[in-house]
Amino acid sequence: MSTPANRLVLLGSTGSIGVQTLDVIDQLDDIGQTFDVIGLSAGHDSPTFRAQIDRIKPGYIAVASETDAARLQIDYPDYTVVCGDEGLIQLARLEDVHLVVNAVVGAVGLAPTLSALEADKAVALANKESLAIGGDLIRRVLNQGAGSLLSIDSEHHALYRCLGDRPIEEVARLILTASGGPFLRTPIPELNHVTPEQALTHPTWSMGKRITIDCATMVNKAFEVIGAHRLFDVPFEEIDVLIHPDSWVHSMIEFVDGSILADLGPRDMRIAIQGILCHPRRLPTRLQRLPIEQGLRIDFEPFPHERYPAFATVLNAAKAGGSAVAAMNAADEVLISRFLNREIAFTQIAAGLQVILDRWDRLIRPHEMTIDLASLTRTDRWARAQAQQIAH
Repeated sequence: MSTPANRLVLLGSTGSIGVQTLDVIDQLDDIGQTFDVIGLSAGHDSPTFRAQIDRIKPGYIAVASETDAARLQIDYPDYTVVCGDEGLIQLARLEDVHLVVNAVVGAVGLAPTLSALEADKAVALANKESLAIGGDLIRRVLNQGAGSLLSIDSEHHALYRCLGDRPIEEVARLILTASGGPFLRTPIPELNHVTPEQALTHPTWSMGKRITIDCATMVNKAFEVIGAHRLFDVPFEEIDVLIHPDSWVHSMIEFVDGSILADLGPRDMRIAIQGILCHPRRLPTRLQRLPIEQGLRIDFEPFPHERYPAFATVLNAAKAGGSAVAAMNAADEVLISRFLNREIAFTQIAAGLQVILDRWDRLIRPHEMTIDLASLTRTDRWARAQAQQIAH
């Protein structure tokens, strides 16, 4: 009989992280570490989602639309089917669940993260947007209750491993690595003409569309820096990013004595997923090992800021505070969609983000009194509308 300690809900089960999480759970079951998946959510009804439901038999199901929920309820009458933002919150607050794995994409992930923490649950967070957007709200809830949070992110997981039980006062700086994405060597003048197909071809990782484009613009890396700032309470000035094209080194910590610890491993998110699910224990995996016996070259390069202007824009938003990062995230989602639909050029993603940040500073910031979920939602809607209006 399972106990609440090994019962979990997986939000975003059909995405890249969701699928890999279920694979990790299957492999852990093979070595006697059992997790019972009580609830699953997906953006919409699909053959992939139904195959997961049939295999896992979760009991609770959530989808975005009422139409999909009604169809699923007919086909799965013995399950509880819910929908929309409220459906995610219901799953996140299930009483007989200890762990909520949040792998949804975008700002929609913030509300279930807060709800799970308010219910004193452990959250394994792959939705880095919610940490970037609502980090102050998350910290407030963590300080008030018994909930806990760890980030499912290869860079953040590496930082956890490097820091161990050392006090943060011994850290001189955190060093995150970035592959550079598909356009690291592309002449900057040519970036205005790259295609969606080229931008979606990541050199070292296989991920969903949005995060792949975010890696090309380095918006994703800016979110990771913001996340590290929130998670480890380290000033932005003490967080650096280096280009490491091969992606073997996931992050490093430089300590005050000048020594550096680095976390190396295969380019496989399942290592980080298992590490967070089983934190702080290390358990065996059947995953491919790093081929160090065959020779392994590790190169680092300075971060070329002129190549990735969106990186600085998003970090400037984080330093501005308020709802600025919410505006950046919302605008980024819209601009990426418009780029993939060939409405705007690749370089207009970064240019558009700067336009939205400038407008936010003039129009939104002077009127912000308090920041809560409602105010972040209003800014989200405002920024989406603004991003839709940016001309080609």
